[in-house]
Amino acid sequence: MKTLVFAEKPSVGKDIARILGATVRGNGCLEGKDYIVTWGFGHLVSLGHPEVQNSGWKNWSMSILPMIPKEWKCVVLPASKEQYDNVAALFNRSDVDCLINAADAGREGELIFRLVYNQCGCKKPFKRLWISSMTDEAIKSGFEDLRPGEKYDNLAKAAVCRSRADWLVGMNLTRAYTKKLNTMFTLGRVQTPTLWMVVKRHEEITHFVPKDYWEVEAVLDDFTAQWFSPKAEEYPTRIDSLEKANELAESIKGKEATVSSVKKTAKKQSPPSLYDLTTLQRDANSKYGMTAADTLATLQGLYEKRKVVTYPRTDSRYLSEDIFPTIEKRLGCLPPEYSSYLGYLRSNRPKKDKRVFNNSKVSDHHAVIPTEKPVKDMLGWSSAEKKIYDLVIRRFLAVFYPDHQYLSTSVVVKIGEESFKATGKVVTDEGWRVIYPKKQQVSQTQTNEKSTDSSDDDDNIQSLPELKKGDKRTVINSNLLTKKTKPPLAYTEATLLQSMETAGKMVEDEELREAMKDGGLGTPATRAEIIEKLIKVGYMIRDKKKLIPTEKGINIINNAEQEIISPELTGKWEKRLADISHGLDNDVDFMNDISEFVTKIVGKIKSSNSLRDLASTIRNTYGGWKKKDDNNKSEADKSKTDLKKPSEPKAVKIERKESKPLSREVIAPCPACGKGGIIEGQRGFGCNRFKEGCHYVVWKEMYGKKLSQSAIQALIAGKPTRTMSGFKLADGTVVSGRLKMKDDKSGIELVWVANPGQEK
Repeated sequence: MKTLVFAEKPSVGKDIARILGATVRGNGCLEGKDYIVTWGFGHLVSLGHPEVQNSGWKNWSMSILPMIPKEWKCVVLPASKEQYDNVAALFNRSDVDCLINAADAGREGELIFRLVYNQCGCKKPFKRLWISSMTDEAIKSGFEDLRPGEKYDNLAKAAVCRSRADWLVGMNLTRAYTKKLNTMFTLGRVQTPTLWMVVKRHEEITHFVPKDYWEVEAVLDDFTAQWFSPKAEEYPTRIDSLEKANELAESIKGKEATVSSVKKTAKKQSPPSLYDLTTLQRDANSKYGMTAADTLATLQGLYEKRKVVTYPRTDSRYLSEDIFPTIEKRLGCLPPEYSSYLGYLRSNRPKKDKRVFNNSKVSDHHAVIPTEKPVKDMLGWSSAEKKIYDLVIRRFLAVFYPDHQYLSTSVVVKIGEESFKATGKVVTDEGWRVIYPKKQQVSQTQTNEKSTDSSDDDDNIQSLPELKKGDKRTVINSNLLTKKTKPPLAYTEATLLQSMETAGKMVEDEELREAMKDGGLGTPATRAEIIEKLIKVGYMIRDKKKLIPTEKGINIINNAEQEIISPELTGKWEKRLADISHGLDNDVDFMNDISEFVTKIVGKIKSSNSLRDLASTIRNTYGGWKKKDDNNKSEADKSKTDLKKPSEPKAVKIERKESKPLSREVIAPCPACGKGGIIEGQRGFGCNRFKEGCHYVVWKEMYGKKLSQSAIQALIAGKPTRTMSGFKLADGTVVSGRLKMKDDKSGIELVWVANPGQEK
């Protein structure tokens, strides 16, 4: 008898098969003496669309809402049917007596396996491979410590609840608002509260009225001091009247200043915690302008292909205690670029500090750290890979260095009856900050947001002379500074990810953020996808690093029910899902509550007069139902016609050029699913079976480069292009490379090599 191993992706499956000695190629698998290894392309099975759940739900009609399935039906994704058939046959093969779930070790990986297992009616026992890195040693160790499949039943329940809750909210509210407003609006359990935060911030900025205020500095013999009001609780240095500020600035010139107090305080700053995915995405966005999706994709490549970092989709910033014995080996595997930092750690060996090693703060996976695979050099790595790897390594080194220590000095001087204050800083021990050279640190004034490895943004505070109470100085001059109050900052991906993590609350305190994680919007693995989806559907756009809502995004938020847009409510749902995965909440109760919620909101939408009045305004803005040749169409057909019509973001100006109508004739068979045909759209060529799940698209412009006809023809035929130059990556790097169909046939990827000297 043989054991069947199911991996989430072909690349992972092939790595596992090599280690298990499964080398004979079969239909969608690799087989050996004792093991058969097969794989999915991510999801092979998903929840069926409304018409699958109930044939009466096919047409978009307000009368059938809410749609609450009594028995949930799943379908095989059309683009993956061939591989599903292979996997199902293997699951039920007579000489297979045991299965191993080797999908990604997390909630979604558990769902991917369980959906296939249930869909093909398999009843065989299964075990769980649970590993945090893809090195050969980690895989071998994982197979020596296989866990009972039932240990993860609660995690599977949480995964199913997440999937069904998203279906209920998304399908029902999307149809309800679309029918009520006569144009396509998509809503989601996580995406809508996320959009609300962006819209709310945008409106705060739009309605902000700046006010002038003034500050006064006294220029003394060997330092400067700023005026302040000891009685003011907020903004003590602000003066609201130009006349008063000017009078003060003139009155102190040439006068004697007396030091009234000197306070010296020894301070220290602990190293920042290790990275979880969200914090790493925030830093990559702040420092390098990388999107959350690009950071995740790069990190996933470093994990799966290069095998140099541990599991990326983690929400923990701590390590379990069993990792401690491996630390020195991991340090020894770092490339030469980091050798200058290892001298200290050789003479001061890492200790099992609770700030780093804490079993109670590690759930499914520990923080992102380097693996035990030696890295001799980084030749051939992309610019993005080097940047993300560097962030991970420097953070890993920093946690084993001592605290950054400095002496903070606060001096108050009196000039007549007025008070002035000066602060200074003297570093007594750089500590962990030697890991971050000044050129690699990003100050708050440069980014308008805090970088997680910066200190108190006080590096530029002046050096003060030795002072004591009673010392005298002369006011040589004064500076009158004119300033304006500033609006809140627009969201960047870095700050939006932080708000998603804490359900809309901007929380800087690390411990408090940690405590709120289970109640955030989405999970570390899904937040990047949510941001990308909001941009894709035209609810917001990227303006350099800023995220700006479009008119359509603002419209849906301003007219959605409060419960839908509430980050706190969605955060509570996410907390309940986490509790279900730990056996602390009941999945049946959760689904009943979600069903009641959807029923309540749909009822409000149906009876809303304000939404009915808004419909005509939105039709004028985005285009409504097509009238031409509609006389003989049913309401359902009219609905379908309108839903195919894309709505365009209004936050950007779109110049239209007259062009001939695009042909909808099939110009080639689809190379991905093999069943559909490729048709031309405005921006690209795609499969006409997109409704059935095939998402293969050849865009006319990819990675900032317009594709030639020959390149498009090659990709339409399922073939790779020749190597071309001029592709632009998310971080601004210009590279050469070729485009090809992804191994899982889900789309197109760029295989690149960097062009020396062309980085921007």
